[in-house]
Amino acid sequence: MLTRLLPFLLPSALFAADCEALAHLSLPDTTLTAKTVAAGSFTLPNGQQLKNLPEFCEVHGVSKPSASSNINFEVWLPASNWNGKLEGLGNGGLAGTISFGPMARALENGYAAASTDTGHTAQEPKTWLADRDRLVDYSYRGLHLTTEYAKSIIHAYYSEPAKEAYYLGCSKGGQQGLMEAQRFPADYDGIVAGDAANYWTRQMASELWDGIATGSPETNLPQAKLELLQKATLAACDALDGVADGIVSDPTRCRFDPRKLQCKGADAADCLTAAQVEAVEKIYSGPVNPRTKQKLYPGMYPGGELGWGRAGGQMVINRTDRSGVSSNDFWSFAFFKEPAWQFRGFDFDRDLSAAEEQLAPVTNATDANLEPFRKLGHKLLYYHGAADPLIPAQNGIDYFESVVKAQKGRERTEQFFRVFLVPGLYHCSGGPGPTAFGGSTAAPVNDADHDVTAAVAKWVEQGVAPDRIVATKYNASKEIELQRPLCAYPLVARYKGSGDPTDAANFTCAK
Repeated sequence: MLTRLLPFLLPSALFAADCEALAHLSLPDTTLTAKTVAAGSFTLPNGQQLKNLPEFCEVHGVSKPSASSNINFEVWLPASNWNGKLEGLGNGGLAGTISFGPMARALENGYAAASTDTGHTAQEPKTWLADRDRLVDYSYRGLHLTTEYAKSIIHAYYSEPAKEAYYLGCSKGGQQGLMEAQRFPADYDGIVAGDAANYWTRQMASELWDGIATGSPETNLPQAKLELLQKATLAACDALDGVADGIVSDPTRCRFDPRKLQCKGADAADCLTAAQVEAVEKIYSGPVNPRTKQKLYPGMYPGGELGWGRAGGQMVINRTDRSGVSSNDFWSFAFFKEPAWQFRGFDFDRDLSAAEEQLAPVTNATDANLEPFRKLGHKLLYYHGAADPLIPAQNGIDYFESVVKAQKGRERTEQFFRVFLVPGLYHCSGGPGPTAFGGSTAAPVNDADHDVTAAVAKWVEQGVAPDRIVATKYNASKEIELQRPLCAYPLVARYKGSGDPTDAANFTCAK
């Protein structure tokens, strides 16, 4: 039986209720288990260990809102020193795993933490994508129910509700964050969404486009050619912010023509063939409807070309048998219902149009109407890596501009929704720029000046909107190599012209 009297005798920061009794909490279509986890190491289902965790109550839930649903979720509750808040954590790619690492970081910072596998496991066959109910669970229902149930569990455990709820996620997690703001505006007081795959059907088409563009021996872009290409884009655009540091900080103004690298004769190490130039131009342009010539989705900014070859080979380029990342499974099972489907035959006119009619209402988070979210006083902080080699950063800018149009003005929009481009950030993590700011990589200081979750919390709780966030780049020894302000779009960090260029204080946010 849950204790009801102790909250009146002890401060909530010190109070810990009966963890195991939470297994008897009644939630719709859901079964729970609960146990106390002692301070120290925690062993994950895959055998890995998270170390130096405080004592907490681990609640595992399985929710079945439909006949085929099987949504697993976890809620971790600090046994002491709870900050009174919930932090929900998002997923990546096709999900299928609970985000234990981010949950541990949230727990260490005093939050109750929640995450879900969105209704399937990463190990099971991808046939779940063909099930409409399970696609709904993956696209939005799994996280929404996890959030609602986490709030109920928190209330039962601490005998008081969470004062605020925050969300943090990148990639698929960014899509989840924007989906929450659009479909369930009451779920989170503050949302941090990064590198969002919110225009899901177009992102899946983009992964095909880049794979096809570079998928022949003639158009393949080996590492040496990517190095040549990035060297040229840095020469053209690195110094636009006033300092040459190997980072394109102002990619929206970068103008680079890859035809300048085209070989005059035979292929050579210091040039691109005509076929390779055409492939690069397609990556920069993004998918185009072959019949109408309509631009379907943005391409990549110049300056992050080395990132195109990430993940032990290629992320979405140079594809042969299968398109990259999530796209081959998505198209094979969710749309074509054909496991042996061949990605090179995709029709960017007919197939994409049919897919959007069938699937976009479930998978896409592109609704520009955030008025219910705004009216609640809730806040949305969006960031995107300018060197993202998977999801073009311009897609995030385009969504922001659609909200500006719906809100009839930038000033009104910026009262609740701000965007930060992150120079030199690959997809969610990694890259040559300052990539530690509390997104996928922990900030050196957990405050509103350095950490995005702390920044959105200050915005919600104190009404102080973030104009800049100091991002950090570490060297191989985990020491600070440089710091640079991330500026609210459309401003960018510009060097003042004097002082140490590794010090964020020597940069200003300007157009």
